[in-house]
Amino acid sequence: MRAKKTSSIKKVDAFWGYTFIIIPFVGLILFSIIPLIMTIYASLTAWPLGQSFFDAKFIGLKNYKELFHADLFWKSLGNTFFYMIGIPIGLFLSLIFANLMNRGTGYENTFRVIFYVPVVTSIVAVSFVFQRLFMSDGGVINTFLQNIGVTNPPNWLGHPQYTKWVIIIMSVWKGLGSSIILYIAGMQGISNSYYEAATIDGATGLKMFRYITLPLLKPVTFYLIVTSVIGGAQMYVEPRLIFAANGPANSTFTTVIYLYDYTFSNSRAGYGSAIAVVLGVIVFGLTALQLYVNRRTSK
Repeated sequence: MRAKKTSSIKKVDAFWGYTFIIIPFVGLILFSIIPLIMTIYASLTAWPLGQSFFDAKFIGLKNYKELFHADLFWKSLGNTFFYMIGIPIGLFLSLIFANLMNRGTGYENTFRVIFYVPVVTSIVAVSFVFQRLFMSDGGVINTFLQNIGVTNPPNWLGHPQYTKWVIIIMSVWKGLGSSIILYIAGMQGISNSYYEAATIDGATGLKMFRYITLPLLKPVTFYLIVTSVIGGAQMYVEPRLIFAANGPANSTFTTVIYLYDYTFSNSRAGYGSAIAVVLGVIVFGLTALQLYVNRRTSK
C-alpha cells in the first residue's frame, strides 16, 4: 500500500512538473525557434514585405552576396562596434562608483537613487535632453566651453568626428546606474573574512580591491560584458532620436537601422532577414568567445 501511494504521489508530482515545464517550452518553440527558422529561410528569398511569406521566391545566397558587397553594411557594422567603446568605459566608472557607495557611510542610498534615475527615465526624454546639451549653437556644452575660452567648440551634432561620441556619452550615462547596483550587490556578497585576513597580513585598501574585490566580482563583470555587447549590437533608438538622416555622412548609422530601413522602408524583408542572420551570428560568436575566455581565465 505504501509503495502504491508513493508511486501515485510521484506520478502527480511528475504530471505537475511536466505541466509547468511545457508552458515555457511551447513558448520557446513558438516565439524563438520557429521565428528563427523562418528568418533563416526568408534570408534566402526575395520577399516583398506586403507579400505572403509562403509566396516568397527562393533565390539562394543572393541576399548575402549583395549584403557583403554593400559598403553601407560595413559602414553600419563599423559604427555599431565603435559604439561598444562605451562598454569598458561604463564598467570602469560603475566599478569605481560602486566601490565608493559601498563603504558603509551615510547618504549612500541617496546617491544610488540619483545614479539609477537615468535607467528608468524615458529614452525619448534623455535623447531630447542630450540633443539640447550638444547643440552647436546655444547648447549647454558649447556655451560652457566658450565661457572658459574655447573659441571654436566642436560641432557635436554636425561633424562625423564627434557624432558617435555623443551617443557613447549618453549610453554610458544612462546605463551607469544598473551596472553600479549589480556591482554593489556583488561587493556585499563578498565575505568580510577575506578583508579581515588581508588586513592582518598588512594589505592596503588598493591591494585588497585589486586582489580580492576585482577577482570575486568577475561573474558580475562577465554578465555585464555579455549583456552590454548584445545590447550594443542592437543599437537603434538613440541615434534615430538624436540625429536626422543617420547623422552626417551616415556616421551614426547602425546595423539595426540598416536592417529596419531595408525591411520596412524599402520593403525587402528577405534582404532584411539576411542582415538579421549575419548580425545574430556575429553576436553569437562574440558571446561564445567571451564564454571561452571566461572559462580559460577561471581555471
